[in-house]
Amino acid sequence: MLKGVVRVLALVLLGLLAAAASFAAVPGSPDGAKAKDKNAKTAQAAANTTTATATATTATAAATEPTKSAATSSSAPAKPAKAADPQAKRKEPEEINREGVGDKVGEWVPMPGMNGTPGLFTLNTGDTLPKGAFSVTGFVDKYGRAPASLTVLNAGWRFGVGVTNRLSLFVGWDVYRHINLANPTALSLNSKPTKPVFDNTIYRIPFLPLSNRPSYVEDFPFAFENNGGIGPVMLGAEFGILSEQRGNPFSLAIRDEAWIPTKHGLANLLDNSGVQTGAFSDLIGVSASKTWADIVRWTFDYGYLFTRDPREGSQHLVTLADQNQIGTGFLFFPYSRIQILTEYDGVIYTGSATPTMTFGPRDPVEGLWGVRLYPYHIVALDLGYGYMMNLPQVQDRHAFIVKLSTEYWPSKVAPPDNVNVQCSIDKTSVQEGSNETVHLTAHGTDSYDHNLNYGWTTTGGSIRGSGSSVDWDTTGMTPGSYTATVRVDDGRNNTATCSETINVTPAPIPQPTLACSAAQPTVLPGQKVAITANVQDTSNTQLTYTWRTTGGAIVGTGPTVEFDTTGLAPGTYTITGRVENQKGGAADCSTDVTVQAPPPPKPQASKIDQCYFRERSSRVDNVCKRVLDNVALRLQNETGAHVVIIAYATPGKNPRTQREAERRAGERAENAKKYLVSKGVSADRVETRTGTATEGAGKENRRIEIIWVPEGATY
Repeated sequence: MLKGVVRVLALVLLGLLAAAASFAAVPGSPDGAKAKDKNAKTAQAAANTTTATATATTATAAATEPTKSAATSSSAPAKPAKAADPQAKRKEPEEINREGVGDKVGEWVPMPGMNGTPGLFTLNTGDTLPKGAFSVTGFVDKYGRAPASLTVLNAGWRFGVGVTNRLSLFVGWDVYRHINLANPTALSLNSKPTKPVFDNTIYRIPFLPLSNRPSYVEDFPFAFENNGGIGPVMLGAEFGILSEQRGNPFSLAIRDEAWIPTKHGLANLLDNSGVQTGAFSDLIGVSASKTWADIVRWTFDYGYLFTRDPREGSQHLVTLADQNQIGTGFLFFPYSRIQILTEYDGVIYTGSATPTMTFGPRDPVEGLWGVRLYPYHIVALDLGYGYMMNLPQVQDRHAFIVKLSTEYWPSKVAPPDNVNVQCSIDKTSVQEGSNETVHLTAHGTDSYDHNLNYGWTTTGGSIRGSGSSVDWDTTGMTPGSYTATVRVDDGRNNTATCSETINVTPAPIPQPTLACSAAQPTVLPGQKVAITANVQDTSNTQLTYTWRTTGGAIVGTGPTVEFDTTGLAPGTYTITGRVENQKGGAADCSTDVTVQAPPPPKPQASKIDQCYFRERSSRVDNVCKRVLDNVALRLQNETGAHVVIIAYATPGKNPRTQREAERRAGERAENAKKYLVSKGVSADRVETRTGTATEGAGKENRRIEIIWVPEGATY
């Protein structure tokens, strides 16, 4: 048993990882219906003087929180609603008529799993049906079992009802089951159609090595041919302990399911194609679920099925194992019209049982993936594809499930459709002539999230823009107090208004403005720079200028002066100017001048060494090699430099000997270069030239000169 538990749990874990990966790729959240706070503030209505109007439509669900500011905000209650248009389509979500379970369940009612209470394909969530609610489900599903590659096509119905807000009862009947055997001879009953003699019903297959083990399907021990019959009746109850709709962090419920056979006795079971066990069984289970961000709902199911042995009178026909039933799954977008479902179910047979020979894994694990579609808000169609994940001996491992479900959730009379609005303003006063723009924001709410229309009016200035966020243009407004008012309506004759007030203060006497600029922002020490002040002043009075500097000296007075940098160290210096008029107005300005250090002297090439060759020889001797070794070491240390080798040779007496002398000078230079290259110096860092020899210069006509050319220098 332990190995079977480990194997099933491992496969369920793999399914969970795959579902979690798909959940991580979800790009956004669905449009779920949530409970909203319906308490609205009320205040006195604003003034109605109209000078400008702007209207727009925006979705309240997308409205942001009101902008915070020092300004006060006010709101007024909505006017009484008139009779609603009978032709208008109702979009409000269904509401639960009971206390403490939640205000709304969404426009798309939760649908049942396979036992008649809210769930996925076959799994249950931790929720129960509310009091007075009921569910009806019809389904067809197909799955596989081993041995004999048995596949089952099952059709049935389920009915559930909420007795209280915590207790649900349900009943169901698998009205038809069809069994198909891809390998019927692998079953004991098919191998010996005469009356069984081993364990009264199940017996070994002759000639197989495991002679004491029969071969049968543990869920359908009497299956022996391709045929169909009726299934058992299921009665059950589920009790909710915790519920997310009641404000708990997750939902948790316990349940009991009793499976009552509709066929008894060996003959009746065989006539019914072996689609039942013929014995009562009972399942005790627990279900848990959790919803995250209205995007995904996770559920976990566990149940222990207690089985009884089928009998012929007082004689046991076969000993059946009990079952651990484990399942987990995800429902994506639980408040949307199109939902994605994935679940993984496993059965672990446990306890004493008549030995069976399956030639492979004994405990089945099935994965189901599909969608739930809502053609109507209380009707859903489930379409799922399944796969038997761990029964390789089953030839047809494909499975499916199709469910058509409806649920009734009792609803209460909808509360009044109230519209409320709050206003905010980003400033409470502006100065005359500033032509400032004031930002206005309105945050409207509607009990049913209807689209809202915003209309703005002002007693001065003009409105720019539309919708819940506009700008108030104060151009041309004289000193005084002005009001902006917004009227919000939901298109169903429900309205609310709020207003904000702004004060326009008189403009003060204009102050002068002053801007400074330097003719040259960067200079060398000792230079003089012209500094100019550009003044804007409307006082029509005499202006006085004052200049200061953080270094150097100011030469001159008035709007244009000179900044003398004589004796200044390199750095940045600030020149500050101030202008004053005769009416008490003043303005300041500043500008920077950077004094740069004089540029360093340009590097120069120079002769660093020389060496001599023997008469009529081009070979680099040891003395010359020591000289070149020093040159190679220096080149390796100063990577940006290079050398020029100038070679000489004793001039010839005639053209032929002169050509020979020039050739010898070139060889001396090249041999010196080759030696440097052999010491690791790059060839492109050594330049060779031939010099003009001087008649009678002696050994000076047999030398090479080495010119050092530092980086940045030329020669």
